[in-house]
Amino acid sequence: MQHFRLELETLQSKWSDEPNTLSLLRQKAFSRFIELGFPTKKWEDWQFTDFSPFDKTEFRMASAEDLNSAKDYHIQSIGNFYSIVILNGHYQPQLSHVPEGVTIQTLPDLLLIDELIDFSPSEENPFVALNTSLMNSGLAIGIADGIKLTKPIHYQFLTTNLTDMVMNHPRLLIQMGDNASVSIIEQYNSDSSKLYWNNCVTIVKIGLNSSLNHYRILEDTGYYTGSMEYHLQKDAALNATYFSKSSKLFRSNVRIHFQGQNAVAELNGLSLSKDNQHVDMQVIVDHQHPHCTSNQYFKYILDDYAGGVFNGRVIVRKNSQKTDSSQTNKNLLLSKTASMHSNPQLEIYADDVRCSHGSSTGQLDEDALYYLRTRGIDISTAHQLMVEGFGGEVLSKIKDESTSAYLHKQLTTWLEELNNE
Repeated sequence: MQHFRLELETLQSKWSDEPNTLSLLRQKAFSRFIELGFPTKKWEDWQFTDFSPFDKTEFRMASAEDLNSAKDYHIQSIGNFYSIVILNGHYQPQLSHVPEGVTIQTLPDLLLIDELIDFSPSEENPFVALNTSLMNSGLAIGIADGIKLTKPIHYQFLTTNLTDMVMNHPRLLIQMGDNASVSIIEQYNSDSSKLYWNNCVTIVKIGLNSSLNHYRILEDTGYYTGSMEYHLQKDAALNATYFSKSSKLFRSNVRIHFQGQNAVAELNGLSLSKDNQHVDMQVIVDHQHPHCTSNQYFKYILDDYAGGVFNGRVIVRKNSQKTDSSQTNKNLLLSKTASMHSNPQLEIYADDVRCSHGSSTGQLDEDALYYLRTRGIDISTAHQLMVEGFGGEVLSKIKDESTSAYLHKQLTTWLEELNNE
């Protein structure tokens, strides 16, 4: 833990002119992080993931020198989108473009936004506490009332050409006004051969009668820990899809807060893991008001010695009548050595509700494979078709065609690489 303390001291010496309130906040958050420590096997919601590498690896904070090493990086986009680019932890305004009605604030201006630096002394997630303490980059995206965008905003967090083992602790706030409609693609990508760690906190506030399509694409090859909170006001709608592949170690906490009636949250996810990669996801949907709907549909595809964890929990509070909630987790094991821990849960304290949950884990259906073989399809192609069909069901739920096509291609490429190994 001493290493992180030294990094905090270095950060504060570089930013010696930051407001005293922020400096005190960093210290308070770091004290909470030290009190909690990294999760162990004794923590029920974290027990199936080994977090010891974070304590054993001396990552340093990203700096301006890391940006210089990435100056020749070629930015690629999924489609003809508005863009926001973060390169090695640094916002790139010359590569970013957003339309009228959308605002961007960065450090230090965003330190004035209470929601972005809000921190509870009773915070139970040590990674959120550490992010608050070491927050070295951040962005606030503001969507004005009534704004309805016809093309997505593409937020890219790119890591490249690192010379050392680096960590970033970015914070992203998406603040939507009322009667607005936008799509935001939040993508993390890397081609760095050095080990790195992105520890991210994302806070999303969706205004009255507003709708958000949120697609998080994780193609990092290092360590990723993330906390994502959504706050939905009355009549708000969220359609979110989470795609991840290639991470050495991935842990994501997603929490939905219904803060008004008639809100809807659709959550879908597809995770691809091989070798010794590990993906761990926890989703908590908190129904605090009546007449709200939530649907979860998550799939994992695991090969080799990869491990997967899905913890899903739906909480229906006492006065949240007419809640409609479903939760499904399906997992495909492509090897006998891959492992999956699935634990969907319901906590219902209201009477007039409709809630369901289910989980299944298994291998490819031998009868279906045999059927394809009898139609003249070779075993490798049949195998790929079935796995693509399994994962593609999730990706087909994405409303933006360019994003859906891009992720279908990522799935196909990943499977082709498996077949060629």
